[in-house]
Amino acid sequence: MFKLSSALSVPTALCLAAFGLAGCVSEPMSPQEQQLASAGFVRHPANSPSRRAELQLMPQHVFLTRTIPEGLRYIYADRDICDCAYIGTQEAFEKYAAQQPHGVPTLGKTAPTAAEQTPLKAATH
Repeated sequence: MFKLSSALSVPTALCLAAFGLAGCVSEPMSPQEQQLASAGFVRHPANSPSRRAELQLMPQHVFLTRTIPEGLRYIYADRDICDCAYIGTQEAFEKYAAQQPHGVPTLGKTAPTAAEQTPLKAATH
C-alpha cells in the first residue's frame, strides 16, 4: 500500500479509483449501439437463460415491430456484438432511421404470438 503525501491526495485518489471502477463496469459500445442509444433505444441484455433463448430465436440485425398496449415498439436483436436486444418507440426508430443513409432493415409484425410472450417482451413495458 502506498502512502498519500497530502490531504489533496485523498480526494484525488478516490476520484481516480472511482473512474477506474467505472471502466470495469461498462463495456465500450459499438458505433451501431451508440446510434441506437442516442436515438432513444434501451438496451436489454440477455442476462438470463430465458432471455438468451429468446434472443437466439429472434432474427438478428433487423428491426422487428411489436404492438403492446402502450403502443408500437421496435426491437433490434444482436446476439453477436452485445448479446442483447435494443427496444424503442416509434419516435426512437424514426430518429435512428433518419441517421441511416442506406435505409434500415425491418421485418414487420403487429402482435406477438403466445409463444413470444417472454421476459423480453415484459421488458418493453
